[in-house]
Amino acid sequence: MAIDVFKEYLEEYSGSIMITAGILLLVVGLMSYNTFGSLLSAATLFFGIIFVSFGVLARLGFFYLRLRSLNGLGTILVCISVVFFALSVTFIEFQAVKGVRTVPDFIRGFIHGYSVIVTTYRPYVWLGVTTIWVSLASFLAGLIVKIYCALK
Repeated sequence: MAIDVFKEYLEEYSGSIMITAGILLLVVGLMSYNTFGSLLSAATLFFGIIFVSFGVLARLGFFYLRLRSLNGLGTILVCISVVFFALSVTFIEFQAVKGVRTVPDFIRGFIHGYSVIVTTYRPYVWLGVTTIWVSLASFLAGLIVKIYCALK
């Protein structure tokens, strides 16, 4: 009896809990974003996107509808697409330092100090674009499988 109550509670509120946790992770990821690239920022953005996405899917009843599409293949493809999308955002967000140089600051013809100019690049953009295409393909395939099985 207590297990049934807990199961009903999870079915009703798991989406809201995941969305809240995901938003908190996204805020931490965006606030810890810096020029030099940060593993903390990349990891929290990755898990934040996954938690928010799965929370929205849970709130929509995507996991509890009992619509079996080819033994769960459609659900698995959509979940894989969410993970690949989060991975692509993390790859595109991450940047590395390319070079550091100093430039003198002149005030009235005299050197007052130096400014540091940091140039960065994004080494994993190519991987991010590739995973976005994989994400889009698996999402569309999952939707097509779900729609096919629903119309069948």
